[in-house]
Amino acid sequence: MGWFSDSKKEDIEERITERADTIEERHDHIPRGRTTPRLDSLSLHSAKRYRLGMIFIDINDFSGYMSRNDDEDTLFMLNLFIPEAMELVRDFEGKLEKNTGDGILAYFGAGDSDQEAVENLLEYIATLKWALANHINPILEEENIETISISGGAAYDLVHISRIGAHSGNQQMNRLTAVSTGANIASELEDMAGTNEYFVNDGIYQYSDKENGWGQFVHDRGVHTGYLWADETAHYYNFSGIWTDTDTENLE
Repeated sequence: MGWFSDSKKEDIEERITERADTIEERHDHIPRGRTTPRLDSLSLHSAKRYRLGMIFIDINDFSGYMSRNDDEDTLFMLNLFIPEAMELVRDFEGKLEKNTGDGILAYFGAGDSDQEAVENLLEYIATLKWALANHINPILEEENIETISISGGAAYDLVHISRIGAHSGNQQMNRLTAVSTGANIASELEDMAGTNEYFVNDGIYQYSDKENGWGQFVHDRGVHTGYLWADETAHYYNFSGIWTDTDTENLE
């Protein structure tokens, strides 16, 4: 759990602050349209099998948020929060599968041990929670824009990753897609999670470090109906870990 050093905290704060300044500047000159960004050339139709941690993060009550705020304020919020959620995926060497508009789907752990993958995913959640509470929402408050809360669902399971789509002339119409029961479980757990809750599956509980790592903050919430884990009734768990600002090695 040594990733979250003072210099990393400063990097996150600087990144979010600079992004806020850039958003404000660019919103003064919003163009009428834009071209669709081109995907990098990648091979199609092949697949690889991994054991990965999958996570869905969503903004709570996004439809309500849009109804209470004008488009420009909503865009400011999205351009502040979503890129930071993406940047942190990269910081923790995860892979972004997609931006859902008001959230993201990402996966962690290719090439890692089970415990490394799970602890990395949990540390990602803890760091995103810290960034939201200490920098993103405070900047929104300074801008007189409504703050946000988020929820998440995560699972550790077998995943098949493939680039699915088709070529069309010089353009590609394709994207990386994760196919996994774990992805479905993570999505369902995110739907079940309430405001500021982060639900995870048995796989994350099993492989987390319960003595010295983030597994200390994974707590059983009961039976997750409709699924089995290792041929037994599945459970789901709440992850409550977050970095403190007093000491980078302290947790709550």
